[in-house]
Amino acid sequence: MATIWDVAKLAGVSKSTVSRVMNNGSVSEEARKAVLDAIKKLNYQPSCFAKNIRTQKSMTIAFMIPDASNFFYTEMFKAIEQVAYEREYMVILCDTQNSTEAELAYAEKLLQRRIDGLIYCTYKMDKQAQDYFVSLSRKLPVVFTDYSFRIYDDISLVATEGYTSSRNATRFLYHKGCRRIAYINFPRDVQVTYPRYEGYLKGLEDCGLTPDPNLVYFPPSGRAMSARDMGFNGAKHILSSGVKVDAIMAAADPIAMGAIKYLKFQGIKIPEQIKVIGFDNNEVCEIIDPTLTTIAQPISKIGTTAAQILFNKIGGNASQERVLFEGELIQRDST
Repeated sequence: MATIWDVAKLAGVSKSTVSRVMNNGSVSEEARKAVLDAIKKLNYQPSCFAKNIRTQKSMTIAFMIPDASNFFYTEMFKAIEQVAYEREYMVILCDTQNSTEAELAYAEKLLQRRIDGLIYCTYKMDKQAQDYFVSLSRKLPVVFTDYSFRIYDDISLVATEGYTSSRNATRFLYHKGCRRIAYINFPRDVQVTYPRYEGYLKGLEDCGLTPDPNLVYFPPSGRAMSARDMGFNGAKHILSSGVKVDAIMAAADPIAMGAIKYLKFQGIKIPEQIKVIGFDNNEVCEIIDPTLTTIAQPISKIGTTAAQILFNKIGGNASQERVLFEGELIQRDST
């Protein structure tokens, strides 16, 4: 592998001249041509480490997520990575598995690597992590992507407002003839989806329906359980209690898919007997049987927007930006 010394020797110039050419410094046209020819001939690749020292940037950002099995984050990562790639940046993906301790540990390791910025996603609004990452955003470019962080005015936030869209989805089910609408959520300590649940409750009120606690399932906290298992167990818990159910809403698509799995296992017809609505609109919604009606978040747009704001901050833009999208009900076979 060629070194900068090899380039200087072939071009007949000093190492400092090669450095000036690579950094668009002032050199004669004759020297510039000789250096560029030598670089091409030797297929010289500058050291990233050396470049980082010169620019004081690591050319790396991080994307911290709570659950890599959730396709929402897979799609979001693809959008972020595309923006980063165009800027010759690498993206470090950190799956915290919904652990506050892991979030804080990852953050410290990322700071040791001198990342240039962070896009932060979480399920929880843990006070310790909340205070830490909001404080971190004062020192490092950070973009938050969870609606719960809307309570802060002095951070950059890109998220989907879930209250109104869930309220409208409940009313949609009512107009479809549903009167016993169940809801399967994440555990109670996962607060980022709580506005969606509140929208469901408000939708019931709009339709003159009284909320029934027997139709609501919160998985137990502190147990390692996938979102699909939460949906399966939630549907089982609600239906096994003997209550009448004609629709199930879920806080996320994987939960809805787990519920569909249980309903099919029990031979319950979807949507004839029970209708199902998810939240996110990840790419699997059109693959499963039946295809899933869901409240769509513009996942790629969220990732792209968050990355663009982050790179604006890395570039020196000190202003805080807030972009909130509205959810859109996408009707498919499950309703």
